[in-house]
Amino acid sequence: MIFNIISPCEKPHMPFGSGFFSNYRITLEQIIINHEKDVSKTPYVDWSETAWVEGYNPYLEVLIKNENPFDFWFDQKIPTHGDTINENINQGRFTIINHGQDYFNDDDMLSKQQNIDKLYLKPKQYIIDRVDKIYNEEIKDEIVLGVIARGSEFSHWHPQYGIFTIDDYINHIKKILKDNKEITKLFLVSENSEYINQLSKEFPNSFFIPNVFRGTDESLLHMTSYPLWPNISTKRENQNKMLGEEMIVQTKLLAKCKYLFGMHTGIFAGAILWNENIEKIFKI
Repeated sequence: MIFNIISPCEKPHMPFGSGFFSNYRITLEQIIINHEKDVSKTPYVDWSETAWVEGYNPYLEVLIKNENPFDFWFDQKIPTHGDTINENINQGRFTIINHGQDYFNDDDMLSKQQNIDKLYLKPKQYIIDRVDKIYNEEIKDEIVLGVIARGSEFSHWHPQYGIFTIDDYINHIKKILKDNKEITKLFLVSENSEYINQLSKEFPNSFFIPNVFRGTDESLLHMTSYPLWPNISTKRENQNKMLGEEMIVQTKLLAKCKYLFGMHTGIFAGAILWNENIEKIFKI
C-alpha cells in the first residue's frame, strides 16, 4: 500500500502545532489535495510533531517523536513494514481553507470539506458511543441552543473576532431566547470554569459536560504567555488524550443542536464542519 503522510506542522518552522481545530483543518486541506490528486495514495494523518503529544511541553523541551496522538481518537490505516511512504511536507497549508471563515454561508465549499471529512476522518467508536449517550439523554427530545463562550487568552491573540465579556454572552443569549421561544435548553461549552458557572446560574435550563478540562486558577498572564496552556497542564494524567476526546465529544454535540451561538473560533468552525442538525447560527 502507498501512503501519503499528512502532517499539520510546517517543518521545520512550526515544530509543535497549535489548537485542535487549527491542526484539524490544516490536516483536512492536505487530505482534500491528496483525494483530488491521487486517491491511490492512502492518507495517514500524523500529529506526532504537535503539542498534542502526551506529556510534551513545547515551551520547555525538544519533542521526542514517539507516538501519533491522532491515533488516540480516529481510526485509520497505519503503515506497516513493506508499505511505501511519501512525506508531503507543507502540502496544502492555508491554500484551501481560510481559517478566518466557518463557511456556513458557502454551501459549495462547506459541502466539499464535509464530504472529504466524512470519507476519511472517522472518530473511534467509543467516542461516538459517548456522544450518542449524551445526545439521547440531553438533546434528543429538546430544541437546543449550543453556546460556545470563549474567554481566557482568546481575545488577546484574536482581537479581530471581537473582545467580549461574560456579560456580553449573557445579554446576547437573552435576546436569542426572547426571539426564539421554541428553544427549550442550552448546551454550554467553554474553556473557562467561571463562564460555565455564571451561564448555568443565569440560564437554569442548560447543561454542560462535567469534569471536562477547564481553566480554574490559571492566571491570564500564564494563558497569554502560553497559548497552548491546556495542552501543557499537569493537573491530569493523559491530559492531551483526554483533552482531544473532550474536544471531539463537545463539538459533535454542538453539531447536533438546532441552533448555534458564539464567536468565530476553532470549535465554532468545527461544529459547522460536523453539522448534523444546525439550522441557524447566531454570532456575537
